[in-house]
Amino acid sequence: MARTLLSAIDIAIDNIPQASETTIGAVGAYAVILTTALPELGITLTSSYLAAMIGDIAASHLTSVPGGPPIIDQHVLPGRQPGQTHAQTCLLDHVAEVRNVLDAFHRSSALVTVAIANATLAEADRTWSAQDQPPPPTP
Repeated sequence: MARTLLSAIDIAIDNIPQASETTIGAVGAYAVILTTALPELGITLTSSYLAAMIGDIAASHLTSVPGGPPIIDQHVLPGRQPGQTHAQTCLLDHVAEVRNVLDAFHRSSALVTVAIANATLAEADRTWSAQDQPPPPTP
């Protein structure tokens, strides 16, 4: 599975930008995997999503934070979700989970913001769609 680095996901804590990297990968038409790492904070969130393209989406999140055991959270995103495509829905849920993890890590004593550009949603779609394309020929 190829992973693509997504751009234009801006994370800030108390208006201070945080270094972060988010990647997306897709396995078939039904599974999407997203990972966000915040190296200066030592926090990583990996989310996987599974859906049959109609109806509910199963979401699993694995969070690693300094000084604590890994945390696994699973839930179902019921019915129609925000986002035009499966990849967009997964990305929107993932960035919401990133915000929730940071909010919990700081025990709500900090203002946590996560912003995502429309171009990044389109980038997620391209990655999801490109997995069905054969790789380009090597010279």
